[in-house]
Amino acid sequence: MELQCNACGAQVAPDAQRCPACGTDMPKKTKLLPIAAFMLIVILVIHSYMKEEQTPAEPVAPAGTLEQR
Repeated sequence: MELQCNACGAQVAPDAQRCPACGTDMPKKTKLLPIAAFMLIVILVIHSYMKEEQTPAEPVAPAGTLEQR
């Protein structure tokens, strides 16, 4: 599968670093896995800081027991 040069429109091999017709540098492909892993770590860290610790509340006596006192 050949790519197309953004500058001149010539067909360029996928592993080429420059266009053979005009010599323009071909953009490097960005690998998404490292970016996605980094974003997942950032989201997890933010989530852990925002998460509130839930402590159990003190038990409340039933309403009927308060009236008997």
